[in-house]
Amino acid sequence: MKKTFLKYKLSKFLVIPICLFAIPVLLQNCSKKNLDLTNPNELPVTAFWKTADDAEKGLVACYGPLTSIQGWGRMLGAILTIQRGDDVNPFPSTGVQDVGSFLAQPTDGRVSEGWGELNAIVARTNAVIFNVPNIQMDDAEKSRILGEAYFLRGFAHFYLLNMWGNIPLITKPIEAVNDLFIEQAPQEEVWASIISDLKEAQGRLPETVDAKDIGRATWGAATAMLGKANLYTKKWAEAAAEFKKIIDKPNLYKLVANYQDNFLESGNNNSESIWELQYQSTPTGNWGTSGTPNPIRGQAWEPDVAPVGYTSQGTTTVNQWVFDLFLQQKTKDDKIDPRAYATIVWDYPGAKVYQDDFRTALNGANRNKIWVRKYLNYDRTSSLTPGSWGYANNNRRMIRLADVLLMYAEAQNEATGPDASAYAAINRVRARANMPDITPGLNQDAFRKAVRKERVLELSLEGERVFDLLRWGIMADVFIAHPEYRSNSGGVFIKGKHEYLPIPQNDISANPKLKQNNGY
Repeated sequence: MKKTFLKYKLSKFLVIPICLFAIPVLLQNCSKKNLDLTNPNELPVTAFWKTADDAEKGLVACYGPLTSIQGWGRMLGAILTIQRGDDVNPFPSTGVQDVGSFLAQPTDGRVSEGWGELNAIVARTNAVIFNVPNIQMDDAEKSRILGEAYFLRGFAHFYLLNMWGNIPLITKPIEAVNDLFIEQAPQEEVWASIISDLKEAQGRLPETVDAKDIGRATWGAATAMLGKANLYTKKWAEAAAEFKKIIDKPNLYKLVANYQDNFLESGNNNSESIWELQYQSTPTGNWGTSGTPNPIRGQAWEPDVAPVGYTSQGTTTVNQWVFDLFLQQKTKDDKIDPRAYATIVWDYPGAKVYQDDFRTALNGANRNKIWVRKYLNYDRTSSLTPGSWGYANNNRRMIRLADVLLMYAEAQNEATGPDASAYAAINRVRARANMPDITPGLNQDAFRKAVRKERVLELSLEGERVFDLLRWGIMADVFIAHPEYRSNSGGVFIKGKHEYLPIPQNDISANPKLKQNNGY
């Protein structure tokens, strides 16, 4: 496989001096006097941000938190996203899977790790956006670097806002201690910043990059995220317009013929992928954050969802209603939706768990459960062989065309009702799976329900479900009505609390202006 931009450059200059990227998450039980100390081993800011090479190094550091074990390498990859949806049912594992079991506390290390890496992206992109305009360099290259930084800042704020709900809005470098002590911003203000950043990125980024640069943000990534931000804020027409820009470029993105190719290492960076994280095998990596030498950058979240007996972790099952939904309707040739086999594993003829037969792998009550299949690397013998958390480099597809088509169908339906273009979008996704077109002539509400069902069939176990529940305003209703969705742990969802994660206690203690989220 070709080396990519992130795979060969992150290791070269990821550790940009921390003084350039001071962030509030580094404040842990410290005073203002403590923060005034000078480290003689650090490169001063005045010695950096001088050349085009400095600009490129600063930008690469912005990508670093994405694939660390505290980022989408593990914490953001599963524990803080996938395991919070109603499509899964995590087993209890104290200190690890408390978030998915609705037991997380402000002192939970998993919560602070995800929060910290997202805030690191914000701090690093702020430094790029502030300093790069002053560097004498090629204008096109400067614009591209700034476009990627704007994209990543908007992306980070998007996830911070949708996971924690009440966040500070930091859009400039930290220059003094008092800059760290700020209040949380109104959600509307954060959304405005996200949309502004993504528009700025969209206008600066190219549609494609060379093979060596795969992993960089592109026009498509910015456009999709801009549409998503508009969708989440119920700007239906604006969202549909952005998604349509992608749909109207059939030579840029195409659905792959085989649905499962989206979740296999052999299908990395395929035609359906609009933006994906470039994992790399790091069997000797450490468990540090993106600012430490040689952090783990493999698909370390696999053990958190792999079936029992194939992981050292608490494991996760898939809720029965997801399986039932897959069986509601057959393909055009009277078969089970092929997406089911790529998403889940259950006791069917020929079923495998990694390299073992399902009936050999599981017995008793476990044989009757539904388990995760999507993204698992069945070329291995378990989720932790050959013995490393950072072994697998099956990339995480953050934005793919099928999701854009379904978001377009949703936005267009909300804006104008289910017109021909909305039908075409959802049916295009279904056709890839050889599923029949949805019923014609539906009213707006019926079409809305059809799209929501299709998002489950197409996107389950990809980490999107928790955000769908939240933006549709049904998260509490679903979990309260269905306590069986947390039968493995007995977790109880509290309305007005568990929609968002707690603000990490270290930040609350360090910054008296921060307020804890409700219920924590």
